[in-house]
Amino acid sequence: MQRDEIAEICANLPGAWPDTPWEDDLVYKIGEGEKGKIFCFLGGGTTDRETASISIKVEPELTPILHQQYEAVSSPAYLSKRHWIAIDLGGDMPEDEIEELIEDSHRLVAKGLPKRVQRELGYG
Repeated sequence: MQRDEIAEICANLPGAWPDTPWEDDLVYKIGEGEKGKIFCFLGGGTTDRETASISIKVEPELTPILHQQYEAVSSPAYLSKRHWIAIDLGGDMPEDEIEELIEDSHRLVAKGLPKRVQRELGYG
C-alpha cells in the first residue's frame, strides 16, 4: 500500500482533514482547527513503499495481538505504546486490514471530541 493511498483513505473519512504540524510530516485530524485531534500519522515525505509507515490509534487489548500477528507492526516513537501502533506499509499486513484499522483509529479519536462534533461525524 502506498502513502498516497493511505492519504486518500484518511481524507475520505467524515470530517478528516490534513495538517503538517512538523515540517514534512503529514497527519490527518478530525475536529475543529486547533482542537482537532490526530488519528493517523503519515510521517515524513517518503513515498518509498519499503520505508513508508503510518501510526494509528488502536484498542489497547488489540495492540499485543497485532504485534504478535504481523512483523509490520511496531511501537511508534513518542506515542503511547498501549494505544498506538506503527505499521510498515511494505510489510506483511493486508491492505484491507490497514484500511479497517485506519477507520477504527478515526472512530476511537472521535470518541474524545465534544458530543456535538461526534454527532456531526456520525458517531453519536
